[in-house]
Amino acid sequence: MKIYVMRHGETVWNAKGITQGRSNNRLSKNGKIQAEMTAEKLKSEKIDLIVCSPLMRTVQTANIMNQYHGVKILKNENINEVDQGIFTGRLFKSLSEEEKKIKSQRSKSCGMESVEEVTQRAKKFIFELKQNYLGKKVLVVTHNLVACAIESIAKFGDFDDSYFRNKVNFANAELKEIEI
Repeated sequence: MKIYVMRHGETVWNAKGITQGRSNNRLSKNGKIQAEMTAEKLKSEKIDLIVCSPLMRTVQTANIMNQYHGVKILKNENINEVDQGIFTGRLFKSLSEEEKKIKSQRSKSCGMESVEEVTQRAKKFIFELKQNYLGKKVLVVTHNLVACAIESIAKFGDFDDSYFRNKVNFANAELKEIEI
């Protein structure tokens, strides 16, 4: 099954380097332009369904993408952003070296969701897509880590942390066609 996986457009917090986590930020003016440009690229493709995270930035991006397709948009918690715990709302460059280390370790004591938890949600989401929409063209609008997890699972059967840290990243409003 082929799906289109996309990261939401830029938010003001993205532009400033602020950790968003599950905050409900809106797209910036630039983020709306990014989504419009991606929508233009995909307008001639037949899309049967759009699935997005329930956060405002992905819903806005999904609505912009849907202007050429007019299909149902479903919100799915399994592709929600990773919980960044106490680091949500913090400017990354203001973190101390110790805080950066703790953040990269995804400490539960800081209320953070682990990469393994995100991977399990992504696997569940992929399973649901295959069960319910096999043969359909689905656009998935999500967040960087979740998009990377979906891509890694599709390529390797699981999340490859080294692949993510060294090679994979979804830019704002970037779209990739992925075989699952």
